[in-house]
Amino acid sequence: MLMGPPPCDFGAPAPRFNLPDPSGREFSLEDCAGENGTLVMFICNHCPYVQAILGKLARDTSELR
Repeated sequence: MLMGPPPCDFGAPAPRFNLPDPSGREFSLEDCAGENGTLVMFICNHCPYVQAILGKLARDTSELR
C-alpha cells in the first residue's frame, strides 16, 4: 500500500511551462531558473497542513538557495 507520494525523479528536466502569478503576469521556467535549479511548489497558503509547515518550508528553501 502506498503510504506517501511517489518519489520524484530529481534528475529529470522539467517540461517548458508558463504559470501566472497572483496578479496574472505569466512567468516561464526560464524566467525563474536559478543557477542551482528551480523549486516549484503547488501549495495553498490557507490550508492548515501547509500553515503547519510554513516555517520549515521557509528554512528549507533558504538552505537550498
